[in-house]
Amino acid sequence: MSNPTIAQTQSADSRAWMCNYLARKLGVTPEQVDTKKTFDSFGLDSAEAVRMVGDLEDFVGRKLSPSLPFKYPTIEALSQHLDAGKH
Repeated sequence: MSNPTIAQTQSADSRAWMCNYLARKLGVTPEQVDTKKTFDSFGLDSAEAVRMVGDLEDFVGRKLSPSLPFKYPTIEALSQHLDAGKH
């Protein structure tokens, strides 16, 4: 990503999307979701992680590998990966 402003916006957007997704699942506010905790620490099993990636694909508008939550196990790591434009 060559434009740092766009990269920061996308990072914030994908991070906020995942915080909202997990907040709905956990019944907490998005602010209560720790972006440095692993997805499995939120009780996300492999089927739910794949479902999350499918929903995230719709949000980011591109195809994503279902293995992303396993390679990048935190919101921070996954949003940074998405910012890099990799999938």
